[in-house]
Amino acid sequence: MRSEKKLKISFFARLFICFAVISIVPVAVLGTLTYIISSNVSLRNVENQSSKTVNNAAMSLQQTIGEYRSALSYFCTDSDTVQKISNSDVTPEQSTSIYQKMYILLAGKSSNVTMHLIKADGTFQISTSVIPEAYNIRNHREWGIFRELNESYGTVMYSNHYVSPSGKNYCMSVANTIRKNGKIIAYAILDIPSDVFQTALDTVNVSLPIRYAVVDQNNYFLYDEIFSGQNQIFMDMNFRNQMLQAQDSKKLYLEKPKRIITWDVTPGDYPLRVMSSVPIELVVINSNYIMDTAIAVALGAIFLCVLISPMLVRSLTKPLNAIMRTMDKVQNGDTNARVVVHNDDEFGYIGRNLNSMLDRLNELFATNLEKQNRLRLAELKSLYSQINPHFLYNTLDSIKWLAKLNGVDDIVLIVSQLGKLLKNSIRNQKESVQISEEIGLVGSYLSIQKIRYDDKFDVSIQVNEEIMDCYVPKFIIQPIVENAIIHGIEDKIGKAHLIIRGWRQDDKIIFQVEDDGVGISEEKLNSIKKSAHAKALDSDSIGIANVDKRVKLYYGQDYGLKIQSKENVGTITRITMPFSTIPLGNENMGGSDHD
Repeated sequence: MRSEKKLKISFFARLFICFAVISIVPVAVLGTLTYIISSNVSLRNVENQSSKTVNNAAMSLQQTIGEYRSALSYFCTDSDTVQKISNSDVTPEQSTSIYQKMYILLAGKSSNVTMHLIKADGTFQISTSVIPEAYNIRNHREWGIFRELNESYGTVMYSNHYVSPSGKNYCMSVANTIRKNGKIIAYAILDIPSDVFQTALDTVNVSLPIRYAVVDQNNYFLYDEIFSGQNQIFMDMNFRNQMLQAQDSKKLYLEKPKRIITWDVTPGDYPLRVMSSVPIELVVINSNYIMDTAIAVALGAIFLCVLISPMLVRSLTKPLNAIMRTMDKVQNGDTNARVVVHNDDEFGYIGRNLNSMLDRLNELFATNLEKQNRLRLAELKSLYSQINPHFLYNTLDSIKWLAKLNGVDDIVLIVSQLGKLLKNSIRNQKESVQISEEIGLVGSYLSIQKIRYDDKFDVSIQVNEEIMDCYVPKFIIQPIVENAIIHGIEDKIGKAHLIIRGWRQDDKIIFQVEDDGVGISEEKLNSIKKSAHAKALDSDSIGIANVDKRVKLYYGQDYGLKIQSKENVGTITRITMPFSTIPLGNENMGGSDHD
């Protein structure tokens, strides 16, 4: 009965009522009123300020470009410059004088603006920097900016994106022709970098976090802070259509990210569209009006919370904190941690059930761990017992044929190498060996097979020294080499080649066995891959399946064996294992080695 009385008003009900009364209700009501009253006013202010800003930015940019146009026009009509350029050979003194005039023209302007003067016949050119390849008059006389200049009698504005050798990004060129008696004798070009645009746009004082973009009359980006993350060269067609629909208001809203886009067009014969982007959320958050209202709401909510909630929070959350501390300990590995239960309420119920669940989990974990260890040990033993008789049968078969075909010396050699292999297999009860030892076993095996096949194939072993001290499961490479000889090289007409490679790749070791034998048909290759994933291993693919299964048992499904093959071309088999200089466990895997 005592427990039932305590459960009449649950903790969650009390907590809901408490915070609804103290904070949620007033914050929700006041916040809603604040948003309704101030958001529209704030948004209109942002729109008006953004429109004025982009208009001023367009005027500033037009003024900057106009200064370069005027200066260049004056330079191209200077009689002294015209006279010196018109000479068939420009002397060094004349060249120096022209360069001084160019220097004076650029004085007081951005240091990154470059000027180039190029004679129409290509015999003379001078620059305050490096002349781009695009200004090679002999190769590009009728292209690009030169074509524009040949068709115009005034100053030409040309969208001309390129990056100088020093890494400076140029976005526009202002160019003019130098004429004598109506004939073009030279071209003068000012290359304007993007930081000139940035300076012109940033001179407009504004309190908004505003970004700019500038496009020419062909919707080609000259300067871009708004869409630069999208790597666009031309304005997106969908965005262009939205701007066309909003042409009267010259503003639109974008949702991702949410922002206001406003724009204006510079006057003159080469109009540029200057666009500005203002993030709506940031503007609204930083609006003084909204901030003042939000502060008032927060102060009211805090006052209520400070006045009423401390006693309630302390009494209600004490058992919850105890449960959380216990869960943190368990999460960090202390599975013996338990909740100390004092009350008979919902938290007491949770604590007792948590303790009971942890007890059951510990029992299940211990049982499962023992099962997994036993299963893994038994499966590895089974795999080892499969591969050793298979290899021994093939080797004894080799000795039988050599006894018939060769002399005593060959038999002595092959039996000696076989003895090394069998001795290592019986004596070495460890799960893993160093790669240097594994390569030695492969060498012994290859010595036997080369005698058997009468030098039918050449062998190249290319294993990096940095992995020689690493540990891998024993007899992990020899089955792959055996498979390459029996199924790839044996049936090939003529001499074959076998390459064994080993190297480190990041935190992995890669072994690759390549042969140029008869290869494997697609149907047979699919069959081998299926058998590698099967629980039972068929006799045709025991070596491959054994290796793949052993590697996955030791290291997980991210590692193992992959095969690529093409009939009459050859086969490539690759084994992937972790890079490790620590031996695997030393469980006894050789219970029946002496039978």
